[in-house]
Amino acid sequence: MSTPQNRSENRPVHTVRHGRIKATVWLNQTQRGPMHNVTLTRSYQDEEGNWHDTQSFGFDELMTVAKAVFDAHTFISNERAKSNEASEQRKGGTAKKAPTRQSASA
Repeated sequence: MSTPQNRSENRPVHTVRHGRIKATVWLNQTQRGPMHNVTLTRSYQDEEGNWHDTQSFGFDELMTVAKAVFDAHTFISNERAKSNEASEQRKGGTAKKAPTRQSASA
């Protein structure tokens, strides 16, 4: 459902698609480091059969939008973790691992 893209300027770094809903992840280099942005669109066909994109979503599409946003968030989180790990290795330190979660069962 998701497709990695080339990391070149003016091109998305990642696209998540669920049916007609698409979340596109963009990478921008800033003075404070890399920053990701996400755009959301829904594809539709007009009466003549031409395809268009809109940023408007109906009630029945909102959970699909939420899933696409969640998947985009997961992608960005993984990219940040990789970037932080690479940064730590360049500094000669060891990357800190997140503590493992304990289950609530006794």
